[in-house]
Amino acid sequence: MSLFAFILGREYKLSLAELIHVFGQSNLRDFNEEIAIFELEKLDSKAILALGGTTRIIQIVRETTLESFATDAIEILSQKEKNSKFSFALASFGAKFPLADIGMRVKKTLAKNFSVRLLNVKNENIHSAVFKREKLAKTGTEISLIHIAEKNYLGFSLACQDIDAYSRRDTAKNRDMVTGMMPPKLVQMMINFLSKNAQKNGVYDPFCGLGTTLIEAVNHGITTVFGSDISPEMVANSEESLTNFIAEEKKWQERIRTAGGTPQKDFSNLVAKVFPLDATIIEKAFIDEKNPKNINIISEGYLGRIMRKEEMTQDIVFSERRAISRLYEKFFQSLARAKFSGEIVMSFPFWKVQNVYVFLENISEIVEQNGFKIESLLPRELELNTKNGSLLYRRESQNVGREIIKIVKK
Repeated sequence: MSLFAFILGREYKLSLAELIHVFGQSNLRDFNEEIAIFELEKLDSKAILALGGTTRIIQIVRETTLESFATDAIEILSQKEKNSKFSFALASFGAKFPLADIGMRVKKTLAKNFSVRLLNVKNENIHSAVFKREKLAKTGTEISLIHIAEKNYLGFSLACQDIDAYSRRDTAKNRDMVTGMMPPKLVQMMINFLSKNAQKNGVYDPFCGLGTTLIEAVNHGITTVFGSDISPEMVANSEESLTNFIAEEKKWQERIRTAGGTPQKDFSNLVAKVFPLDATIIEKAFIDEKNPKNINIISEGYLGRIMRKEEMTQDIVFSERRAISRLYEKFFQSLARAKFSGEIVMSFPFWKVQNVYVFLENISEIVEQNGFKIESLLPRELELNTKNGSLLYRRESQNVGREIIKIVKK
């Protein structure tokens, strides 16, 4: 068994919940708002491609101290073949550390036996683009200091979140600048909140919009993907976005085969369908469109009409909340009539009005009345969820946030 440090994203609670769903709570050894430590038998460096909430994965080698970190880093890097040439970087998480200054000392010592280049030009961690360009995941030459719970660890980075991969998937989308877009990283996390056995049953997004959920599900390796939307224009957007993404992915797969590799994804058995449908009569998806009743729903539900900050008053938000509640009453009533049995991970809106947060408070009641229940996204004993077991996603500049809720059949 080995220790691995996962560097958490901005919404650390969601990041931690994702890791617990993927690796299990029993393997969690420690965590704070920046770092989670898991003890695992092994970990493929490609694991980060499926994790939306992790920015770096580091394999821990040993405990260290602030004073001995430089010496320990030299010892690790000195295991390279004598007189070899390589680039290296230092990183620190959970503690401020003069990385460039210490790095120059490490470089001076290594230069006696190696041709080395230090990538830290400032006393801060290098950007993910530099990590990727310099192939540090392959060389294992980003050495990290991890400070957590009064302990210091030394490790080497296995992987860094691939911003370019998100950009490639994003450019495949047929853009609509009026409609808000579900953040792809958040969709990845929501997919990972499904139980492992459930994932094989596929993903259905009944508010598919621009197709972000469909693209992320296919990219995750899910081979049954359905989407629907009340707007024919959004259906067309989703269809085009998904088609563009698959076409681009097939090009990448062909390049990998030409280079003698084996692509990770296989679209030969992919079943994908997008169709127009009002989500308040979602039962028709299981009757007319033959959606399997045990498929999983991953979706950003309707967040309400777009409002400027200056027009958001409590009266207007309360009126919007009542309208959205009526929509979801019909949505879950229709799911119940369809005898839907899959898992549901959805985002519901909450609003910030004059420094007061307004939630869709009756969503748990609506869910319960229709034969479903909310499942806590994080273990209750960690005391990090909201009172109904949900987690929140909101940027500071946004007036409308997303409450992420997992719902299962009673």
